[in-house]
Amino acid sequence: MVPLTFCYPWLKLTRDEQKQKMAEFADNGVKHLVLTAGLLEAGVRDTGVLNTFFNDMQEYGLQFTDSHAFWGNWSDPGLPLPEWKEIMLLRHRIAFQFCKRFGVKTMAFHTVTTNSNVYGKNLTFDDYYKSLISSLEILLPEAERCDVILALENQWTPLNHSTVLLKIIDFFNSPYLGLCYDSGHGNLTEKGSSLPGETIVPILWDDLGIPVQWEEDLPEKFAPYMVNCHLHDNNGILDSHQQVGTGTVDWGRIRKVLKSAPRLQSIQNESAPGDLPVAEYCRIFQNMFNMI
Repeated sequence: MVPLTFCYPWLKLTRDEQKQKMAEFADNGVKHLVLTAGLLEAGVRDTGVLNTFFNDMQEYGLQFTDSHAFWGNWSDPGLPLPEWKEIMLLRHRIAFQFCKRFGVKTMAFHTVTTNSNVYGKNLTFDDYYKSLISSLEILLPEAERCDVILALENQWTPLNHSTVLLKIIDFFNSPYLGLCYDSGHGNLTEKGSSLPGETIVPILWDDLGIPVQWEEDLPEKFAPYMVNCHLHDNNGILDSHQQVGTGTVDWGRIRKVLKSAPRLQSIQNESAPGDLPVAEYCRIFQNMFNMI
């Protein structure tokens, strides 16, 4: 079976609280946690903090399996400002070293949020795309040296559309590059077209001055290249990271696709735990996906 992995807001807790939650995850049959971008940030500031967290995990039989790369305007590999690019690339190379140290095999990447308020109003789609390609040309060899597969994640922005991501997969044709299917983002881009004036999808397309390209058959298109996935629910309007089964995602369809994905290495719970007890947070997800 494909391992189920769990994302959790660890940095909001003290070390004693972290260990208590680790024990609760282990008691509920969990073996795999996500090396989150937040944990990586903590590790970059102080390697000892992340190493201590990893050692605590091992006490409870837990391990890291997948990771989320640094993300955001100044961290995504499509960053189109050359003067800041080397810093961004260096941070990702450091993150790969942590993946190598902790045995992480897949790392999900956002490409970039095409935001004129951050990067300037004179940039075109091609500017962002060329920057992304040049970053991946540098990052992929380092990822291979660290034995970690980079997984480009679908979002609801122009540079994360399936046509773009599949084009990049074809361009590089590398076993160290794959895709991360995000069910919440996918639901926005497939259902949002029927919710005009409500869904958040058009905002960044409008900002770049191009019409929205809504998605169809997105998980099916991703299946041959999917190496990990982020699963959560929403109503097609907001990226609300609800528990699976509480929104409008077609989970029967998603389970079928996951079973057909030949490269899939992990199934990640990226729903927001909120005030749910760990046992309930685990139960909801395990009941949906334990048999894949």
